[in-house]
Amino acid sequence: MNNKNTNAILLFYILSSFLLMTITSVVFSATSYAGNMPAHATNQLINCTPVAITCSATVTTTIAPDGSLWRLWTVKDSLYYDKSVDLGKSFDQVKRVDIPPEKISSRGENRPKIAIDKFNGIYLSWAQPLAKRFSANIRFTYSPNGQHFMPAQTVNTDGLDTGHSFNEMLVDDAGTVSLIWLDRRQAVYAKSRGDDYNGSAIYLAQGKVANNTIVFSNQKLVDTTCVCCRLSLTHNADNNLALAWRHIYANNIRDHALLTLDDKPFQSHRFSRDMWQINGCPHQGPSLSIDQRNRYHLVWFNQGDNGKGVFYTYSDNLGVDMSKKQVVGDNNKQASHPHIYAFDMRVDIVWLEFDGTLHQLWHKVSHDNGKTFQAASLLSTSLTKADRPFIIGKGNQRLVSWHITSNEHRIIPL
Repeated sequence: MNNKNTNAILLFYILSSFLLMTITSVVFSATSYAGNMPAHATNQLINCTPVAITCSATVTTTIAPDGSLWRLWTVKDSLYYDKSVDLGKSFDQVKRVDIPPEKISSRGENRPKIAIDKFNGIYLSWAQPLAKRFSANIRFTYSPNGQHFMPAQTVNTDGLDTGHSFNEMLVDDAGTVSLIWLDRRQAVYAKSRGDDYNGSAIYLAQGKVANNTIVFSNQKLVDTTCVCCRLSLTHNADNNLALAWRHIYANNIRDHALLTLDDKPFQSHRFSRDMWQINGCPHQGPSLSIDQRNRYHLVWFNQGDNGKGVFYTYSDNLGVDMSKKQVVGDNNKQASHPHIYAFDMRVDIVWLEFDGTLHQLWHKVSHDNGKTFQAASLLSTSLTKADRPFIIGKGNQRLVSWHITSNEHRIIPL
């Protein structure tokens, strides 16, 4: 064999090996740990396996009290989860939640939720779509050890075939489960009386697991909210529940409000006044984070006459008074879907932009408790469809969870 043929065969072997390694990496690397370097996706799609995280439209993550990182996702009417003890560098074996398959909302603002207690008990909640369009039930299950989950049960107690969705969940140190969601039962009641009802209500359910069961209360907190924007729920420095949402004000103005469950009667406070008049739902809810000094930090998206884009503000008196709003991101590049985390004088904000080609994940940080922010930095990009970003925080540990649909789930330290 002459040298020319030998070189050609060798070149073919090298190129074939490189192509095989590339394909293998694309197919089997479902999670990337980006470190502090920007990560960039390709247009290649990962082949799905029956339980792969890449087959899900959304991923929900949380950091447990022991510092482990947990992920929850859905594939074909089943819930799956895994755990990392090195903050996303590697994950243990994927486990299926052992309840009968059922429909599970897993899209955009409406996705399953996971919480972990100090004993590594696992709490899950989700919205279960029903046959009637836009109708669903809020569902819940629990496992003390991940081996077996209690039978799933419906949280809303009205028994109506109407909307119950966009659930958020917290579990406190005493094991009290708190769930909020958007609820359309008030619209059903109003219609039966011949009255009109605009939007949804927010309902709260609370309970504790005992003897492998839980009994949930149901309490209405507020009326006339947007019907399909996510809620934000957290504890404040006094361990009171606080929530933020997109509210419907007069003339269909879709601005934002917050409420602290510290006394009765409850008093909500409007924290955005962008005057976005729209007879529809923007599918973009606010994000609330509260630091140890009880400063409420908020970010949101609007396209109103008094404000277009993503904004930040804070309050030191439970929302009665707000700081001057600050612009976050570039509205000319469709800045959207902000999320926030505040701890120990540091405030982190992430959001998405699109430059016509790349979906971009951006980050801003403040080291003076929200007074000023450093210049924005680009964390990551994707050529393919991307989910909303979320900051998962525990103390001074901050990670960004960003799911690239049909490609990979990224864990990015801040």
